[in-house]
Amino acid sequence: MQIPKGVKHSLWGVIDAALYPVVSIATIPIMIHGMGLVTFGLWILLNSMITILQLFNFNTGVANMGMATVRNVSAAPGDNDTRQMNDIVNGTLHIILLFFIGIVGIGYILSLVAVQNGWWGLGNAKGTNVALCILLATIIAGLKYFDQVFQSIIKAYERFKMSSILNMIYRFGSLGLTLVMAVAHYSLDKILWANIVFLIAYLILQFCCVKWIMPAWRIGKLRESGQYKSILHISIWPWIQVVIVVLTFQTDRFWVSSNFGLKVVSGYGLVSTIFNHIHMIFTAMAFWILPRIALMVKKGEDPAKLYYLVRGTVLGIIVIALLSFNYAAPMLLPFWAGKDTSAMLLVYIKYFVGFEIVFAHSIMPSFYLNAAGKGRLATKLILVYCSVCYMFMLCGLWLYHTPMAMIGGMTIAMCVTMPAVNAVVQKEMYQTYSWRQALFEMLPMYGAILLLYNDNNMWAYIVLAIIVSMLLWKFYLSNLFNNRRWQQTPYM
Repeated sequence: MQIPKGVKHSLWGVIDAALYPVVSIATIPIMIHGMGLVTFGLWILLNSMITILQLFNFNTGVANMGMATVRNVSAAPGDNDTRQMNDIVNGTLHIILLFFIGIVGIGYILSLVAVQNGWWGLGNAKGTNVALCILLATIIAGLKYFDQVFQSIIKAYERFKMSSILNMIYRFGSLGLTLVMAVAHYSLDKILWANIVFLIAYLILQFCCVKWIMPAWRIGKLRESGQYKSILHISIWPWIQVVIVVLTFQTDRFWVSSNFGLKVVSGYGLVSTIFNHIHMIFTAMAFWILPRIALMVKKGEDPAKLYYLVRGTVLGIIVIALLSFNYAAPMLLPFWAGKDTSAMLLVYIKYFVGFEIVFAHSIMPSFYLNAAGKGRLATKLILVYCSVCYMFMLCGLWLYHTPMAMIGGMTIAMCVTMPAVNAVVQKEMYQTYSWRQALFEMLPMYGAILLLYNDNNMWAYIVLAIIVSMLLWKFYLSNLFNNRRWQQTPYM
């Protein structure tokens, strides 16, 4: 049987999202030894700055999601309008160029102010041109805006294999270059300069690939200046969504640090970072559906069958993978982090697994609503469940005063709000909805969370495990093994 294209796209997305974090984490001791602890700390700070500055790129968002660009470019061929497609790409690049100039200007000011005022302990980095390093880091952040646009265009044409290979070329090439220069004891500013040169060469390679995919594309002016307004209008909602999610699920570390100290937040933050990467892998599994739905909506076709088939398959795999990780973690973490550190991390694993099981349910609704042109509605939904999540997180902290209670509060909030998200998606697809169906679709998630938290009664555990298996099969996995259903589903 030929492997469906959607499965191939998912595999390439997972490979791209999973390999780099594993290799990067494994090479941290080498980096520390080559740079020294203080310089490595500055390197980490600069990388965090680069990540935060991605929030200013509201046309493509952070983590290379690119919802707005993908939707714009993938929908354009539906009109067979080459000039329209040129306007979309050129308009996006013009906007990104302005953002790049603005970010470099911010970086220049920040490099002066931060060093003069000794922010973030920068005075400890003796012998390093810290101001220059900050400026170079902002240049890298700005250049990555172009990377995100090119990646989004390639994904819009469903060249996910090419996208993944290119992304891995850059990420592993940059990592290898940094490692070699760190071991050779080059200064941090020279390492950053080398990364800029490598990134520019990589952007030229991406440009050539985009020209190959879109031979009719020509760099130039727009036919109508109003196209800028259209691009920004569609782009603003995915950007707001990214800001809401980042602020909700990144500021918890500051609450932990404020209430329990830096020692506690080190373990909490490391486990949180691991699950951030896990969530990115799960997102990559389903991202290919976004341009498909955008094109189907443009043609007036019904994407419901495709949506539910992919959603069930992805969620079934996610639940099984997370439960397996929960039970394998006590054996795997000591090999990576050592006995003492792993003991500090393991106390959070079960709670983050439970949260990710239900949080992963939000991936597909966001993709569908943004691809279908319902960005404003998707933003409202994300604002609602993120607000409830934040409120429950603070309630857990206030009532029980433990980091685990904070994670538990977020998990409960997602369990409460996700049926409403299901109902909204149903309403948009069918102009009607069923609360019973919206709730029943969550039963595999609820069962898996109960299974996690039930670690005392063996018989209850066995019964729950059987029930969860049956629910996963009924609601998620049965269609995965139904070859006839896959063949009947369009664009698979």
